[in-house]
Amino acid sequence: YINGEKCMLLQFSVSNFKSIKDEVFFTAFANNRNEHKDNLIIANKDKILPTLAFYGANAAGKSNILHALSAAINFVRYSNIYQINTKLPFLPFAFDEKFKNGKTKMDFMFIHNEKKYAYGFVADINKVYEEYLYEYKTSKPSMIFKRKDVNKYSFPKVHNSLSEYVDKNTDNKLFLSTATTWNSEATKNAYLWFAEGIDVCENIAFGNSFQNYQGFLMYLDKYNDNPEIKNFMKSLLKEADVNISDYEFNSEVVATNAQVLNQNGQLENIGKIKRFYVNTIHKIKNNKTNKLENHLLDFKFESNGTKLLFFYGPLIMDALTRGRTIIIDEIHNSLHTSLAQYLINLFNDKNINKNGAQLIFTTHDTNLLDLDIFRRDQIYFVEKDTETGASDVYSLADFSPRKSENIRKGYLQGRYGAMPFVGDGIKW
Repeated sequence: YINGEKCMLLQFSVSNFKSIKDEVFFTAFANNRNEHKDNLIIANKDKILPTLAFYGANAAGKSNILHALSAAINFVRYSNIYQINTKLPFLPFAFDEKFKNGKTKMDFMFIHNEKKYAYGFVADINKVYEEYLYEYKTSKPSMIFKRKDVNKYSFPKVHNSLSEYVDKNTDNKLFLSTATTWNSEATKNAYLWFAEGIDVCENIAFGNSFQNYQGFLMYLDKYNDNPEIKNFMKSLLKEADVNISDYEFNSEVVATNAQVLNQNGQLENIGKIKRFYVNTIHKIKNNKTNKLENHLLDFKFESNGTKLLFFYGPLIMDALTRGRTIIIDEIHNSLHTSLAQYLINLFNDKNINKNGAQLIFTTHDTNLLDLDIFRRDQIYFVEKDTETGASDVYSLADFSPRKSENIRKGYLQGRYGAMPFVGDGIKW
């Protein structure tokens, strides 16, 4: 839990964003089917899914679902520091003139501190045209605020004090962020879910990318003072069977008032710059003494899969400890199927996931398509219409497969769609 309370993503929908044309949505509300009941998170009367998996062909739009989530979450987080000429992070569907010049719409339903909210907005690269926030105190939502026509606001009498923040907002900012910046208690709890309760990990790949490598080390440094993280990491590395018994992590400050050019071409103070030192410790048998000895290996020589474990470890423990939602693009990258399944099972196992954490991910690993691992409503497919270029999202539950059905085989046979049509050879 965050601050001791549950927080989770319940539902998300988006339209007119990248390859997404018409509205698509996914839900973490469990259906009424009697399967894997022990997997479910109970929040009041709602039964919530702890994990969701997204499958689909390359370029079908799986990552664009995550990009939409990331764009919306970061917009909420950083909207309050936007300048009046800052462009908004929304790219409309490009293959239809009507949509190309249209607006992006995003809607969330989530729980934070035991309170259920509905929040959404309509925007393009220049302005926010609509925005709303409702709280579910009963089965019927109660309005906190509503915005239309860019700057026309409505407030119920109980939240009329929000009107004092209207003049502090601008056309390209979210009122949720602006009001919270000015210490509005009415919007604070909902805003904090976006700020603390959910994270999206996109395109995590190390290889020769210095930027990704440095970003990872900064992330590990953030959690380095927490001994529980190291114990969790050692346990995770042991389960992964990568022959690492421990690791050393150190950092030193090399600059205290560093500045960089931001996206507007202005110098921005980023504070400290650190240099990081990471060594993994391998227990290797000495042929002469026949005893195991510790050997240090510079972290940069470890495999990409091992590096990913170091990245995922703090993130996963933080989620399980605080009850957060984490969203990972292509969780299969550089990880063996058994290891990816192990990470997924941490969230599906209520004895481990005691705080209602969620894992949402995209993958191509069909070995995970197994009804012994997932409920049918935990599996989603993303398919792109080759004629229109638009992505669609739908659940395996829509097909009502039998519990004994081999869904991996069915998927590879094209029974559920979302499969690439591969030719029989290249001719030139």
